[in-house]
Amino acid sequence: MLLGFLGVVCVSVLIASYVLEHFFQIYPCQMCLYEQDVFIAAGAFSFLSFLFVPAHFQHYAVLVVSGIFLFGVALAGYHVAIQYHLVELPAFCASNDLSAFDSIEALREQILKTPFVRCDQVTWSLFGLSLAAYNALMSLSLSICCWIWYRCR
Repeated sequence: MLLGFLGVVCVSVLIASYVLEHFFQIYPCQMCLYEQDVFIAAGAFSFLSFLFVPAHFQHYAVLVVSGIFLFGVALAGYHVAIQYHLVELPAFCASNDLSAFDSIEALREQILKTPFVRCDQVTWSLFGLSLAAYNALMSLSLSICCWIWYRCR
């Protein structure tokens, strides 16, 4: 049952990020997209485990999901450190990859179509915390919930 709930939580987070981007024009940086991948992985693994793993083995799947969320904590924490300039900005966050474009026109079209967001800029915050910080807190909370559930079984 917990795996189904975790899957729903992950889908909810992904829907919220979609709404922020497409309805409120709060565009993600490259690190934000990687952080979304964590929720895609955790959600997919949760749903697949809920549907196909026998009930007496699902507690192991909960541990795997907890590990995925811990990875998300590390990734989001690294992103927060980048935002506060505690660590150096990675190369993939500083500029777009220009090797994918065959011509200047294709590059120009992509630049005009997609806003580029640097990883060290906070695009939105609430109570002084960025979305990356909230992501770290949520991933940590979900990982702890998984661990507590596993220990109580």
